[in-house]
Amino acid sequence: MRMLMIAATLTLLTAAPLFAQDTGGADAKGYVSGLGGFAASVTSTSSDLLVEGGIRIAPHVMVFGNVGRFSDLRGDLQPTLDATTAALTANDGLTVIGGGNLPATYASGGLRVEIPINSRVMPYVLGGIGVAHLSPSPQFLFSSGLMPDGSSPAIGANVTTAIVAAGEVTPPAASNALMLTVGAGMQFPVAPHWVVDGGYRYSHIGSDATLSATPLSANGITFGIGYRF
Repeated sequence: MRMLMIAATLTLLTAAPLFAQDTGGADAKGYVSGLGGFAASVTSTSSDLLVEGGIRIAPHVMVFGNVGRFSDLRGDLQPTLDATTAALTANDGLTVIGGGNLPATYASGGLRVEIPINSRVMPYVLGGIGVAHLSPSPQFLFSSGLMPDGSSPAIGANVTTAIVAAGEVTPPAASNALMLTVGAGMQFPVAPHWVVDGGYRYSHIGSDATLSATPLSANGITFGIGYRF
């Protein structure tokens, strides 16, 4: 680990002149980056993968666009799960445990402003607006009581298909919600045109009546590699 840290430090130090000397540096016309990381909400943590590109429109200002995917924003699905399990218990005497996942594919665009500091790094801030496509996939595991057909499965059995087929549960449909993003990060040059990119992004996904009456917020950390041209 110590040798790895020393090697990383030497790489960054030797890369110091790159932003000033290379046409893929501070004067780059645009960039393409692949990023990955995680986004934490109040109730869950999700992976976050995205591809992003930008074109310069003014000194230190780029317009960007991206597409990405949160693997599981379960916090937005939980109110629907809780309401469903409560209704099954109250109306049918059937106790189930609600779970599942809520992946979200998104696309957004906005402005990215670079902050020149005459250093080996290039800090930036960004803000964007877009749409998140939510694809809920609920799952219910049997706990106690009787199923609609009078059977009593083993505890922990997945009974989602059975209770949906019996009309006891209506799975929430896929939907779209407004998404706002703000963030900041830094790019470190590692070779001509190539940079390592790391940053923080805050995503605010608007409320959706089919899932949750309140918006979902996610705090994300991403790392990746980019090409400036």
